[in-house]
Amino acid sequence: GGEHGRPPLPAPAQGAFEQMGQSALMGTLGGLRSLVATFLTLEAFEHFSTKSWDDLRQSYQIITALEPRDETHWVSVIWHLGINATANMEVEGRLPAFERERRFKEYAFQAIDFAERGIEQIPESSAIRIQLAEIYREKLKDDCAVARVYGDTIGLPDAPGYVRRFHGYFMARCPGREKEAYAYLMALYQEGEPQRLPTLIKEIKNLEEKLGIPGPRRIPDADPDRPQKTPRRP
Repeated sequence: GGEHGRPPLPAPAQGAFEQMGQSALMGTLGGLRSLVATFLTLEAFEHFSTKSWDDLRQSYQIITALEPRDETHWVSVIWHLGINATANMEVEGRLPAFERERRFKEYAFQAIDFAERGIEQIPESSAIRIQLAEIYREKLKDDCAVARVYGDTIGLPDAPGYVRRFHGYFMARCPGREKEAYAYLMALYQEGEPQRLPTLIKEIKNLEEKLGIPGPRRIPDADPDRPQKTPRRP
């Protein structure tokens, strides 16, 4: 149950590290935190190499507790679980289909859980949100969630320029938000040439059709998917 049909997360591991609270863990290790995190990151890469996804998740539970303000840790674990582990489940031939699907969803939602915790620790991070958007886009095919995450990324200090367009593109594909998306993309279009990329033109044209925008109000740009006739050389 739960949002997006999330499967319940597995019970937390009962190793010594996992039983300690974050403050106790930091107090015990003191200045060795960074060294231990580095060691565990190397260990996590071994788990990635052997496709030991549950061990990898447990390593990153500790790594992110040791260095919660290190953005690279959060981005790495989201990528490993949400992209690599799910891809592994798509091709893993030794498991029955229902078990592959169950684990696929489990790893995707574990990655989302890490992303949400990472954003709590580093609210200004665009990299964590962009990695999260990839999971919703590539793995869960949830265009509405992709639009929401890109929307949350707009205006952050290191947000790439494309997030404003991507917010609009995925809003356009989210059922019920077509009018809002049309107004949003048209506002970008009015900003001028730098925003008028083929995908923006295409999304606006799709929305013009869906919403029945009258011909005189439609943008004059050619359809990017239709090859244009090139004049013959004399």
